Amino acid sequence: MSGILEIYEFGQNWRGTDNFQVMPVGNFLFGARITYISDKRGTERESCTVMMVRNGIQDGEINIYEKGVLTANTHHLGLKSQFQDYIYDKNDGAFVISGASKKMGEYSIRISPNGTVPSFT
Repeated sequence: MSGILEIYEFGQNWRGTDNFQVMPVGNFLFGARITYISDKRGTERESCTVMMVRNGIQDGEINIYEKGVLTANTHHLGLKSQFQDYIYDKNDGAFVISGASKKMGEYSIRISPNGTVPSFT
């Protein structure tokens, strides 16, 4: 499956749940538990706001908004299906992103909506 189809299936699973917003243009906006595992930083966990873009030339982009230990200086938070692999884990409803880079080594990011209101503070 393509990364964009994985995002679609993830959204279909979570649509209608607490604080999982489907914006008028189709993007998904929600609060999530993030588990970030990388060769260079080990395992880190944080609750962040996530937006998955579902239209236009940015379709398939995923943005994890900085919070706590997860910052753009130290982590990949702006993700694209061209550069990472996307998998929707039907077993627990999580969205999993994996990739490799000089910045992080091999890494995986597990995104699980947590029902909290998205916040940019």
